[in-house]
Amino acid sequence: MMRRLALAAFLMGAVGLLAHWTDLLHLLAGALAAAVLGLLALVVGLVQKRRTPEEAEQFDDMAGSEGAGLLREGLGGLALGGLGLALGALIYSYALPPFYPWLVGDCPQLLPKLAIYEEARAWRQAVAAIDQRLARPIDRNCRAQLAERKCRYLIEWSKELPREEAEARLTEAQRWAEANGLPQYRTIAALMVEQLQPTPGPTLVTPTPPPSPTPRPLPAGATAELVGLDMAYYPPTAFAYLRVVDAAGQPVGDLTPSDIRAYVDGQPVEGVLVSQFSQAPTPIFAALVIDCSGSMAGAPLAAARAGAQAFLGLMGPRDQVELISFNDRAQVLQTWTTNRQAVGGALDLLEARDWTALWDALYLAGGDLAGCSGRKVAVVLSDGADNRSQHTREEAIAQARRAGLSVFAIGLRSPEYDGAALQGLVEAVGGRYAEAADPSQLEPYYRQIAGAIRNEYRLTLTLPAQTGGSHRLRLEIGGPQPLVVEQGFEEEKP
Repeated sequence: MMRRLALAAFLMGAVGLLAHWTDLLHLLAGALAAAVLGLLALVVGLVQKRRTPEEAEQFDDMAGSEGAGLLREGLGGLALGGLGLALGALIYSYALPPFYPWLVGDCPQLLPKLAIYEEARAWRQAVAAIDQRLARPIDRNCRAQLAERKCRYLIEWSKELPREEAEARLTEAQRWAEANGLPQYRTIAALMVEQLQPTPGPTLVTPTPPPSPTPRPLPAGATAELVGLDMAYYPPTAFAYLRVVDAAGQPVGDLTPSDIRAYVDGQPVEGVLVSQFSQAPTPIFAALVIDCSGSMAGAPLAAARAGAQAFLGLMGPRDQVELISFNDRAQVLQTWTTNRQAVGGALDLLEARDWTALWDALYLAGGDLAGCSGRKVAVVLSDGADNRSQHTREEAIAQARRAGLSVFAIGLRSPEYDGAALQGLVEAVGGRYAEAADPSQLEPYYRQIAGAIRNEYRLTLTLPAQTGGSHRLRLEIGGPQPLVVEQGFEEEKP
């Protein structure tokens, strides 16, 4: 039995290393599974010790030769290893999740969301998210990080409020700092409260407030695209991604909140925040989704590799990329990474064969992007119509909307190509659609997509909670004759 356990442990360790199951939770699940196997071996050993001499002799006769016994030990070890892996997977998936807050905390998932709010200066939403998380069990390290952030966010929030509201936020920051042992923030908040107090002096005449700024005129021939709508943090926060170019196709920069008006179902949205994405600290998460069906053999697949490499070369050092290929089935060839060489090596693995599971690939990309915090895009290339997916086009659209991603689609014309289906997907979720007549056009299209993403504006919108169903966001850019772009979105009923 000891040899079987040793072989089982070796098998579990080898599979764990190959699958990169080296994080704390996987190691803990493996240790618990190994403990269960050890307990099973102990029970079997006790049973064997209680056998009578006649039963032991009968067992030895059944064991046969030494070679057969070794084979039996090996097969038994492999079976125990498989059982241990199955037990580890069950423990990891079902037994450990309730204890995650105590084991590792969930700050790794919450902190990127707070970074989005911080970049957008959405302090109310950031503080609400922290309060919601602190109301549940949490590990000590995560609590300390969130306590510090809440103090900082309350102080930053107060700078944008009228005096009485600012005092309330600073007083809350003082109480919170006192309760959580953060004297530096208590001091800062107290000093800011003193500065807010009115000083005695002569009565001053209230000046006439300056007129509201008017939208600036855009260059002649300018156009605008609403290329993404991320509702992953709604309610109340939504992020819209906007691109504005002049007649020559050059980005129009320096737009301010006064240049953009937003409406949902005809009702104005107050407090629109605008930032240029190229200057934002949030990374881009781009899923490269490439068709590897049989019709892509030869020049099309070689051009797809070159285009993807060009796209990688235009990404920033903090941007994350994954590679998904699809033919009969969709599969991830490279998980999220900033390592461009790793993605390039995965591109060399692309092989053209079989059929086309396009919707499965986009459904997979949506699931992978759902857990990301930043600009989320799927760059998909296909030269055919879907003919093998388990998921439908409608399911792929719903998955993309839940994740808040944009689809930048390149269609390569072929006898089987279904451009209308891919273009309809882009229109449903936001993004851009391009159609290439020849593989030589693919690399320029990939470069254009990378440049377009880099020159987007991110609009932070605080939207009222809707009653479910379909809604429409309308943006008016510039004036006096503004450019108008619209995008629909679905609000799930509570």
